[in-house]
Amino acid sequence: MMLQATTPMILLAIAVGVLLAVIACKRSYALSTLTAGSGLFVALLGILYAARAPVTASGLFVCDHAALGFVALILLSALLILIVAAAYWREDTPVPREEFPLLVLIATLGATALAAAGSFITLFLGLETMTLAMIGLIAYPRFRPDAEEAALKYLILSAMSSAFVLFGIGLIDVASGSLQFSQLLAWVPPDMASRTALLAGLAMLAIGAGFKLSVVPFHIWVPDIYGGAPAPSGAYVAVVAKIAVLAVLIRLINEVGGTIPTEFKTLLTLAAILSMLAGNLLALLQENIKRVLGYSSIAHLGYLLVAILAAGSIGKMAVMFYLVTYSLTMIAAFGTIAALSGSASTRDTDTIASLRGLFWTQPALAAVLTLSLLSLAGIPPAIGFIAKMYIFAAGIHTALWGLTAVMVTSSVIGLFYYLNIILVMSMRPGEIPSGRLGGRLAITALSMPILIFGIAPQPLVALLRSVFG
Repeated sequence: MMLQATTPMILLAIAVGVLLAVIACKRSYALSTLTAGSGLFVALLGILYAARAPVTASGLFVCDHAALGFVALILLSALLILIVAAAYWREDTPVPREEFPLLVLIATLGATALAAAGSFITLFLGLETMTLAMIGLIAYPRFRPDAEEAALKYLILSAMSSAFVLFGIGLIDVASGSLQFSQLLAWVPPDMASRTALLAGLAMLAIGAGFKLSVVPFHIWVPDIYGGAPAPSGAYVAVVAKIAVLAVLIRLINEVGGTIPTEFKTLLTLAAILSMLAGNLLALLQENIKRVLGYSSIAHLGYLLVAILAAGSIGKMAVMFYLVTYSLTMIAAFGTIAALSGSASTRDTDTIASLRGLFWTQPALAAVLTLSLLSLAGIPPAIGFIAKMYIFAAGIHTALWGLTAVMVTSSVIGLFYYLNIILVMSMRPGEIPSGRLGGRLAITALSMPILIFGIAPQPLVALLRSVFG
C-alpha cells in the first residue's frame, strides 16, 4: 500500500535516472526538456493512482489526500516553470543547457519528499535535496556575476539555516526519543526540562522554516537572490520551495486540531505583521522588478500567516486558495520577465524602466504582466481579489481585527508599486527587446487561469475542498 501511495515520488525518482541516461547518451536541450516534462506529467498522473490507496503513514512518509494535494501543486508548478524555462534558455547561451531540466527534477523530488514527510529524517533529506538543487538553478548562468553572487549568498545562508534545523531535530530527539511526527504530536513532556528542550528544538525548526518562507526577520536574502537568479530559477525559489515548507507546517497544524500553541501564536502574529509591512514598504524603493517581486513575496507570506492563524475550515480554505493563487501569479510574472529576456545576455530585462512602452510594443506580454500585478494587488477581475477576500473573511470570522487591519493597510501600500509598473508600461515606447513567439504564446496561455478563476472561482474552490477538506 505504501508503494502505491508514494507512486508520484517513485515515478519522479525514475524520471531523474532516465534523464541522466538521456543526457549521457545525447546532449540535446529539447530532448532533456521533453524528458523532464514527461516525467513531471507522468508523476502528476501517478497521483490519481496514489489517491486510491488507503491513507498510510510509514513513519517516513504520510500519504493522505492533503499531502498528495500539495505534491500535485508542486508538480504542476514545476511543470509550468519548466515550460517558462524552455522559452528562456536559447541556443546562443554560453553554457550547456541540458542540465537545467535535470536540476528542476531533482529539486522537485526533494520538494515532494518534504511535502509528504512524516519524520524529521525525511524532512531534512527532502529539504537539503531541494536546497542544493536550487543553488545550482540560481547559479546556472555562471557567466553572470549577479547569479554567482546570489547562489553564494543562498548557499551560505542555507547552510546556517540547515544548522539550526539539525540542532532543533537533535533537541527534539533528546527530549521525546522519537523523530516521527505522529509520535511527537502524541507525546506529553514528563517534566519541565523535557518541555524546555522540546520548545527550544521547535523554535530552531521555526528559524529554518522562516528562512525558506522568507518571513521577517529572515528575509534579508530575498532581494539579492531574486534579482540575481535567472527568471525561471527565481520563479522556482519563489513558488515551489514555499509550497513544500508550508505543506509540512499546515499539515502539522491540522493534525493537532488546527490549534497553534500559545508560545508560537504570538511569534507568528508578529512575523505576519512585520512581513506585511516590511515587504510592501521596501518594495516601494525598488527599481528592479524581480526585487519588487521578492519583497512582494515577503508581504504575501505575511498574508498567508494571517490565514494560518485563523482557525477553522474557512481559514484552511483561505490558505489553500491563496497558495494556488500566489503560485499561478508568481509563475506568470517571472515568466513575462523570462519571455522578455535573453539567457545569453549578462542580465535579464528586469528593470522597471526597461518595461517602458511595453503595451505598445508587446501588448500580449504587457497584458499578462498587468494581470499578474493586479492579482498580486488583489484587484478584480484577477484571481488575487478572491484570494484576499478569503483571508479577510477568515480574519474577521476569527476576530483577528489587528492582523486584518494591518493586511488592509499594507495592501493599500502595495497598490503604489504595482500600479507604478503598469503606468510605466503604458508610457511612450522605449527600447523593448522582442520575445520569441513561442515564449509569448506559452506565457499568455499560462496566465489564463488567473483571469478564468478570478471570474469564476467555484470550480477551483470545489476542487480544493474535495482534496483538503
